Amino acid sequence: MQNKNFKIFSALLVLFFYANIGAAQDNESPLYRVNLEAGIGPSVHLTDMDFKDQQKAQFIFTCRFMWQPEHLLRIGVESGFIQLYYLKSKIYDSVFGSTDILVNMSSVPVMAVFAMEVVDNLELIGGIGGFIITSQVTSFDNYNRSTSWSNAYELGLAYLHPINDKLKLGAELKSYYISRLENFDVTLQFSVKYSVFSY
Repeated sequence: MQNKNFKIFSALLVLFFYANIGAAQDNESPLYRVNLEAGIGPSVHLTDMDFKDQQKAQFIFTCRFMWQPEHLLRIGVESGFIQLYYLKSKIYDSVFGSTDILVNMSSVPVMAVFAMEVVDNLELIGGIGGFIITSQVTSFDNYNRSTSWSNAYELGLAYLHPINDKLKLGAELKSYYISRLENFDVTLQFSVKYSVFSY
């Protein structure tokens, strides 16, 4: 499954690259920018787990630094904080008896990101990298915390309306596939793009 997703993502990157070479060759004096992009909004963790008190909808925050050559594939890095799910149950029955239980799973993405403006102000976004996943479980008066790494992929679409030469505002719809969990996280974020400097 991971291999199939990687091949699909690689094919998309190749298409992005060749689709933009012709446009880049027509530009005699390219303008380069370094952008800071940030987004906040609700996300839903899509999983087969089905507990009565499980909260799959959370608010998340992500940010990116992107290098933007004019008419070329844009590249950068992305991180942030993504709450995957939260479960708090007063009485949870298990094979060991009944207990109060608290389960909290969160993650920090570490992604290489690629973007391309398909039409004015509309960007297609893809990413590859991983999640640092932190799991916290409290049950039977015991607290356990563990951290693990998972490969991850990202695909999204963003609309950003220019306010001035440096600032754009808009929204971004994207999905992360987390290979270790074999689950998706889907988010709709309010997004801000600011041109830190250009040359």
